[in-house]
Amino acid sequence: MIIRFLVILLLIAGCAKRMPQVSPLTPQKSYPELVDEFISCSGKGKIDSRGFFHGALSFTFISQNDSSFFQFKDPLGRKVLLMWITPINVTAWNLIENKQYVYNQILDFFPFLQVVEPLDITKFLWGVQPDYKKLNGVDSKVSSHIALQFGNEELGSVQNALVTASFNDKKINQSVNIRIKGRTLQRNEINLQKVWKLIHS
Repeated sequence: MIIRFLVILLLIAGCAKRMPQVSPLTPQKSYPELVDEFISCSGKGKIDSRGFFHGALSFTFISQNDSSFFQFKDPLGRKVLLMWITPINVTAWNLIENKQYVYNQILDFFPFLQVVEPLDITKFLWGVQPDYKKLNGVDSKVSSHIALQFGNEELGSVQNALVTASFNDKKINQSVNIRIKGRTLQRNEINLQKVWKLIHS
């Protein structure tokens, strides 16, 4: 009887060792909660586009409050584009051609800006998924062929981090996929205007 009990105990112990450890999902904080706790956010990622603009660019970003700054590089490591997003405006500068883009030209490269607000891009950088039960301000005839999806994966120590955003316009066969490869929330302030001037000069 004792031997049978020991055998059962060993079997249970052996099964327990083989059970995978599942980390609890980190609850997603709201954007106001994050900017109240932290001052700035920085990181890196990759954008892959198909359609009018075809190719992949890596990028680094700095975000503070409601504004974000991007620096894009081509596969050769050359700085090719700077972009500054505020709640009401998007500014881009082509470093190869030394040319500033107007908003309509930016939409050709980043068509998802047709259906998302600039502030939603900043929220995504901070790891907060915009609330899109329907596409904001887009006519139903247009939104019927547009898909916008977000994805969560493990990123660093965060188990359920928002890391991907995918835009697909089936009518014109254009897609953009964004993947965040690193995200750091910080409590130090960054002068975005100074950063823009330093890199742009």
